[in-house]
Amino acid sequence: MSRHNKAYFLAVLKLFSVFILSCAFFVGLYYLFKSTGWLGNFESVEELKKIIQGAGFYSYSIFVLIQFLQVTILPIPGIVTTIVGVILFGPVIAFFLSLLAILLGSISAYFIGNILGIKVLKWAIGKEKTEVLQNKLKKGKYVFFLMMLFPFFPDDILCILAGVINMDFKFFLNTNLITRTIGIFSTCFLGSFTQFLF
Repeated sequence: MSRHNKAYFLAVLKLFSVFILSCAFFVGLYYLFKSTGWLGNFESVEELKKIIQGAGFYSYSIFVLIQFLQVTILPIPGIVTTIVGVILFGPVIAFFLSLLAILLGSISAYFIGNILGIKVLKWAIGKEKTEVLQNKLKKGKYVFFLMMLFPFFPDDILCILAGVINMDFKFFLNTNLITRTIGIFSTCFLGSFTQFLF
């Protein structure tokens, strides 16, 4: 093996190792949250507020982490976490923190699907739902754009599926930049009214 090929092989090996360790870490977090009962707390606006506020100085970081995890492994609605961010930090800060975390989470979900394949999707949502979504995306990549744009479809699952079917990453990223920005902006704007309710 030449020096160039060896260096390339080691770089790929390191990247793969980091990915596997990251997946193991996130799966471990999921089961930790589930076993301790925290998972249920994440679905409640009030409980989620307490968790983030309890972090004090690190509240922004915890919010970003939760937003990231809700895209990749935590089965909680993004609208709940975003509204909590609006209540705690205001719509402008919540918008930028949410956009950063959710875009990173979407990219991670894409590569989870790309590397782990269809099995991870069937494990997450079942064989039947996976096949339904696959058939919808077979109609063309712009169907993915429309599904990501409207709130009736599971955005995070679609990101994993995009990786599974090897969707062009540039198109995937541009779609997320547009649709996630619109969705998060709308949630933050509408969510700003909830400050008067909590």
